[in-house]
Amino acid sequence: MPTTHALLDVSLGDFERVWTDATLGGGTSGSVSADVAAMTEVAVLGVSAPLRALQRQTNLYMIAVAGFIADHSRPSLGTDGMARKAGHAKPAQLVAELFAITVGEAIRLCDVGLATRTRTALDGTPLPAEYSNVAAAIAEGTLGVDSAAVIVKELDAASVRCTVEARDVGEATLVELAGQYSVADLRGLARQVRDRLDEDGAEPRDELRHKKRSCRFITLPDGMVRMLWDMPPEIAGLAKAAVDGFVPRELRRAKEERRKNSGEQGDGNPGGGESSDGEQGVRPGDGSCDGSLLGDDDRTLDQLRSDAAEQVFHHIASCKGHGGDIPSITMVIRMTKESLLTGLGIAEIDGVDETISAGTARRMAGEAGIIPAVLGGPSEVLDFGKTRRLFSTAQKLAFGERDGGCAFGGCTAPPSYTEAHHIVWWSDVENTDFDNGILLCGFHHHRIHDGGWEIAFQHGVPYFIPPPWVDPGRTPRRGGKVLLDAAA
Repeated sequence: MPTTHALLDVSLGDFERVWTDATLGGGTSGSVSADVAAMTEVAVLGVSAPLRALQRQTNLYMIAVAGFIADHSRPSLGTDGMARKAGHAKPAQLVAELFAITVGEAIRLCDVGLATRTRTALDGTPLPAEYSNVAAAIAEGTLGVDSAAVIVKELDAASVRCTVEARDVGEATLVELAGQYSVADLRGLARQVRDRLDEDGAEPRDELRHKKRSCRFITLPDGMVRMLWDMPPEIAGLAKAAVDGFVPRELRRAKEERRKNSGEQGDGNPGGGESSDGEQGVRPGDGSCDGSLLGDDDRTLDQLRSDAAEQVFHHIASCKGHGGDIPSITMVIRMTKESLLTGLGIAEIDGVDETISAGTARRMAGEAGIIPAVLGGPSEVLDFGKTRRLFSTAQKLAFGERDGGCAFGGCTAPPSYTEAHHIVWWSDVENTDFDNGILLCGFHHHRIHDGGWEIAFQHGVPYFIPPPWVDPGRTPRRGGKVLLDAAA
């Protein structure tokens, strides 16, 4: 096996060769900016992979140094610790000074350095790193610092209540998936894994969140009033369901206006894809709605929600026991049949990232308008063959359970912000069977159909195949929910 220094030399050699070829064989000019200006768009994308590999090999050294400093600055050493002797209260402050980086970056380096540092037993026997899979991936250059820090942080949170063997399964799963996702998307996957490993901790987490609830009103300098409402996930599910009950019809109207104005066809339009009669897949923060205009309505999604919340509170203030025209509220809670019966384990609320305990979900299941999507029992017929173009409500609920929301890997859009799409256009096969459907948010729907991506299922798991200009090897990227059967 090549030494670390040899791998660094290989990475540097690969980068120099690709960089020179990218300048159309003209050699380097001595100016990085001039070299890049001489490249084609394809060439610029091509140099990113060896550049990333070189950066990760360099990070390997920084991680090792930061881990050493953190270990030799542990609190038990007191004033003899490296950081204290250098005049710093924390090791991350010393690392930040040495590498001229932010304290936040230094904290991640220290955390990963400690987690991947070779340990020594009391008798002097060498011990493997606490997170050996993460350490190996960093050494191989396949895992970056930020992604490694996410994995370590979430698995540390689960370690209190799960076995080492179960945590190892979670670590191996996340390390394997990390190369396919951005840091933000990996964070969502890591939280799923954390909650699967720490199901026994769901009840204490519920109690802690309940104690931290608060609602405050703050008057801003311009006269606006801001409401700061910290709520547990189960209340957030109710609040989001109530507010978003008003929003979809606005989004559907805006969507139809855009179609009319652009001349886009709704059925079987190549490049545009096809959707069911569900709501528009828009959510803040993922690129699908970044404050742009919705049709002729100049309100952003945040403003639409503000207006919807105003309607909810107007209704509450004037309600005399009759529902009036307030939209019915439906909140979907997903849990296993065993958890519903025993109250043990966790449950998921559509639209809310954090899980809740099965006990909390059971208490909520008796409330009006809450649908417990119980798995493992009898289900409706989900295949309608060629006689039906739009997916049924039952199919959409089943998609939500299978895909967990938008099926694109790492996307956190809940089922309520997605549409059921035909994998193969209905106009081509006239097939609305369950196996021909998938949930996608608006952003990823357009990315898939306009960007040349393909979708394939393997053993019930969706995989997204990128176009050659994104990945020349077209390596399938896993989507859907991450399951840890071996760790359960």
